[in-house]
Amino acid sequence: MARRLFYTTLAIILAGSAFDNADPQPDVNLFGVLFLFMAFLVWFYWEDIQAGYAYLDDSSVPRSGHSGLMFIRFAPMHLRELVGKKRRRG
Repeated sequence: MARRLFYTTLAIILAGSAFDNADPQPDVNLFGVLFLFMAFLVWFYWEDIQAGYAYLDDSSVPRSGHSGLMFIRFAPMHLRELVGKKRRRG
């Protein structure tokens, strides 16, 4: 809980700094919005972030090594797109 609170507070401080130091001309400060979005992700999706790191710990892959996590999650979608492009539609 301490890490979650720390990273959320850090993102909010960075968002406040981005809004405070922004040029008054633009309508939307994109860095401020980005940091607010990061604070939202950290606060509401912390369990998913921890699950990603738990997967690495359970698979016994060193942190410096390649785990293939992204390929495992996106491989079915990637293969469907490859097969779908070969078929002629119509």
